Amino acid sequence: MDIITPSLTRILMDERLVFIKLIGAEDDNYYRYEFMFSTDIEEFDIEEDNEHCCLSETIRPITETVTHYVKTKLKLDLVQDNCCFSFEHAKLGIVALGWENMDSYDEYPKDGRIFFKFGETIEDVEDKLAVKGILIID
Repeated sequence: MDIITPSLTRILMDERLVFIKLIGAEDDNYYRYEFMFSTDIEEFDIEEDNEHCCLSETIRPITETVTHYVKTKLKLDLVQDNCCFSFEHAKLGIVALGWENMDSYDEYPKDGRIFFKFGETIEDVEDKLAVKGILIID
């Protein structure tokens, strides 16, 4: 009998990133995020009550997702907080779902700016987080 590890299970399920949600900032200067994945990105949809993300008060996935949690000191800017783009822009690859906020940086990070695109595999997301020393918490 073969034993399937959690990582192998994820690969077999072919989870793709579809949404990132800020849960909140904690007292110790860590941010907690929900990274939501789907095995069917073609059918993924969200509920939003306005064309521009930042004007929507109820933007949330309405398609079933698998949620993984990330706790990090990195602040991410999220597409749903941006008034210039709609979520459809992220689905089309015009803008990322989330990207590293560099407002307080003195210079560009040597290891690059981290960003997450709609439809990335969970393996790619884990690899990007690992570069910054961050792990997905299940």
